[in-house]
Amino acid sequence: MTFSPSAQPTLRQLELFVAAAQYGSFAAAADIKYVTPNAVSSAVTELESIFNTQLFIRRRAKGLITTTAGRDLLTHAERLLGQAHELSLLIGNRDDTPRGSVKVGCYATLAATIIPELWAQTTQRLPLITLDIEEGPVEQLSQKLLKGRLDMMISYQIGLPTGVVSDELFHATPHVSLPEHHPLATQQSVALKALEDEPLILLDLPPAGDNTLRLLDSQNLRPNVIHRSTSYETVRSMVARGFGYSLFFQATHTELSHEGLRIVDLAIDPPLATEPVVLSRDLEAHPTHRANAVRDLIITMLTASAPGGREGRY
Repeated sequence: MTFSPSAQPTLRQLELFVAAAQYGSFAAAADIKYVTPNAVSSAVTELESIFNTQLFIRRRAKGLITTTAGRDLLTHAERLLGQAHELSLLIGNRDDTPRGSVKVGCYATLAATIIPELWAQTTQRLPLITLDIEEGPVEQLSQKLLKGRLDMMISYQIGLPTGVVSDELFHATPHVSLPEHHPLATQQSVALKALEDEPLILLDLPPAGDNTLRLLDSQNLRPNVIHRSTSYETVRSMVARGFGYSLFFQATHTELSHEGLRIVDLAIDPPLATEPVVLSRDLEAHPTHRANAVRDLIITMLTASAPGGREGRY
């Protein structure tokens, strides 16, 4: 990429270029930025002239294909636009009050019991901060974290990549879920060996499925998996209908499935190893003032709310 010193790219040009790269067409970028497609196309053409290189391959049927040079520019442009946004917040933040948007990723099965309380406490304690929450599997969230598209993420420790640093929040204790009329449902606890031949409804949102099978294998058990689902509530509903049992790390605050059928949660005897739930961030990233404020809030909220301090089911 050859840079022409006679011309300088503007933040607006870079903003429109980033939108085009993210949404794959001038028309889609124009809709997001409330400009015309021609304005986006012109900004990209001007950048290509400034850098003397092609940023997109334009194909009618396939939209925009980002070139190698375009991907390089995208990385730097996103960082520069982020810094510009930080500067505007800093200049207008003379009272040192955290303000602005903070992007938090959360492993999908933990979100229902964590995000509502986080939202409530952020609204109360950090009223000038806006949370941007993204739910998903650990691998997907980790990639976004390392690309600078998330400020932090909440997940189980298992499955995290290198390049992140984590704060431990609490330990989740695995338990068994049974339908209400299961013969073992009246017990206080259950041995996994007693369920080995029964049908298992497996929560298979990565890395949950592999982790569950790994734990069962560590007990020399060969589960009879009859169905896999990435949906926590689908698995619970299948259990409530009597199609099988399941094993979860996260607890709910209701005994009922979506259909109103009762589910019984039992402790495992002997107990399995607990799994740490952690708050992670990019090791090389420099967190903003507002991101640090949200991080402190999450740590305070979750270490205080987990039963028994840092160990229990959340």
